[in-house]
Amino acid sequence: MQTSIQIIDETQIINKTGRKIFGTSLDTLQESHFKNYVTILSKHISAKIDDWAQCHGDLKSSPEVELFFVNRPLVKYPRRIKSTTVPIVVPFNLEGTQSNGTRYLDSPWVKLTLGRSPTIVVRAVFLWNERQFLFDQALMSGIRAPPTNPLLPIDQPIFEQFVQDYIDSVLLVPSPEAESVGLASISKRLPPEILWLFRNSWQTTRGPFSAIVAGALRSAVGKAAIGYTDLTKALIDQFFASETTEIRYESVLDLKDLFTLDRYRINDLLH
Repeated sequence: MQTSIQIIDETQIINKTGRKIFGTSLDTLQESHFKNYVTILSKHISAKIDDWAQCHGDLKSSPEVELFFVNRPLVKYPRRIKSTTVPIVVPFNLEGTQSNGTRYLDSPWVKLTLGRSPTIVVRAVFLWNERQFLFDQALMSGIRAPPTNPLLPIDQPIFEQFVQDYIDSVLLVPSPEAESVGLASISKRLPPEILWLFRNSWQTTRGPFSAIVAGALRSAVGKAAIGYTDLTKALIDQFFASETTEIRYESVLDLKDLFTLDRYRINDLLH
């Protein structure tokens, strides 16, 4: 099997020319939930491709496999990193590469195509997206929100405005009644995933609330990492088991018949 794995770390934002820096290898990744995700899913999809090829008798030539793993942060912080690395072009619009006989999976967590030309060609983009973690949790907690795809990083100044708005509207008000009014008002201004994160952080101003939120985000990703990975594995399994030409999901709530959401749901972020 000819497999190309490219890792795109969007936490490294810009170099001196203003270009994004891409192309981290698995070997150079530090130990992290993201590295575990890349390791598990690259092995899982390779095994599925091999099994699929054997079941369909496509053994005359080695499958061509191109995998992209994207590490997408919640907040986009401007950085200056000296590098001459040429950015990698990510085929997020995999649907545009379809031809007769090509099968396609579109979801917020993974985008996947499988075709024969005449050899097996598989391309996939896996999104490790901190904002998606939070949006999924918000939906599973009962917050109503329309699907939003893609969920892109929030610019630092805008995120800081969200934090200050929450502090002024909820944390610094003089009474529980004023807090209820503030919550009702701010829920119309904040994205649902940001509101979920703020509400599930320690409700105090004894320290910088931005630091408290950063800790809550790390905790959320840590608690949900296995579920996020398992959810993606379930989507891969369904794709290779199905003969459907196109499979599309917009929301984590659409996966209730495919995946046990309690395996991914965070019930208590603070403990």
